[in-house]
Amino acid sequence: MSELILKQGLTGDFRRQLLTTASAFILVGCLAGSRATASEAEGPPTVWIELGGQLERLSSGEERFEPPFATRTPRPDFEKTSPLSLLKTPRYAVGGEGKITFEPMGTDWVFTAAVRYGRSNGKKHMHNQTYIPRNAKNTILPSFMITPGRFEDVKTDYKESHTVLDFAVGKDVGLGLFGNSVASVGVRYAQFSLNSTVSLSSKPDYITKGFMSFGKYVFGHGFHNYQGEAHAERNFRGVGPSLSFTGSSPLSGNEDSGVAFDWGVNAALLFGRQRTTTAHNTYGRYKKAAAGGPVVTYTNADGRVSTRSITVPNIGGFAGLSMRYPNAKVSFGYRADVFFGAMDTGLEQRNSRNRTFYGPFATIAIGLGG
Repeated sequence: MSELILKQGLTGDFRRQLLTTASAFILVGCLAGSRATASEAEGPPTVWIELGGQLERLSSGEERFEPPFATRTPRPDFEKTSPLSLLKTPRYAVGGEGKITFEPMGTDWVFTAAVRYGRSNGKKHMHNQTYIPRNAKNTILPSFMITPGRFEDVKTDYKESHTVLDFAVGKDVGLGLFGNSVASVGVRYAQFSLNSTVSLSSKPDYITKGFMSFGKYVFGHGFHNYQGEAHAERNFRGVGPSLSFTGSSPLSGNEDSGVAFDWGVNAALLFGRQRTTTAHNTYGRYKKAAAGGPVVTYTNADGRVSTRSITVPNIGGFAGLSMRYPNAKVSFGYRADVFFGAMDTGLEQRNSRNRTFYGPFATIAIGLGG
């Protein structure tokens, strides 16, 4: 796939090209429909506008940032919840969808333009802390100089979004048993992003016999202070040819009014670019529980930047029920889409994983024309 298509301009110029193509499809359909006879003009709607929403379960969470102090044992006795329980990407996303379908009168052709968008935000904060009693014994410090007790603090912020655009031209092949069946070819564009920020800090022990510093030496009980931070930005953008096959079989009533079983399968091959930027660091201070011992500090920082051109196969499908009226339709169903190897979820090394969306959806459509 050309470098021009795969750069950031894909979301600007290329989207406009896709919209222009869709508009051309609609215009051609309008010209064809304008030639229909007066009797045909009294037929079913030629344009359907469909709007809806969905709740989707997400997969392909990123590799977890686990600094050593967050997993060392034994754990602090004041810890109520493990900090690792917060280091998880969102499991669900909500979003909306829209679709325009044009069926010129007197033909079996179907022109469609559809968009699906979803997002998920997840912020979590956990803070556990103890305090030294003001009447604490074994301390040489006045009460107002007594330091706070042990603590543990964890903050996470995850942001995910995904967009799928489809432009297709299909033909009603009417396979009897399957009711109205449409085979389509077209273009699919997909964009996924996942940004995360994690911050951890911990002081699992406190000083109870005073703290005096002379240069790099201190007197008092031993202590540990830890901090860790990680940030990652991951995204994929791709475009490619698509195929789909959809059908609707009446369960009661007829094709124009009643209840119908709707289903569909789709496949696409997306050519795109996968980008990943990660950075993380861990900082610690440590002093042995011996008078006069030195304070030891250490730091550990790492990260990477990766840009790669990849090919992502995509398959999906849906099934549901619809209540049909001459100029309206209400649908409920379940849908799934799998994009193989679309996201790089690794922290220090590349780790390619599938991006999967599945869950229930509901739409309402209004028919115009006819």
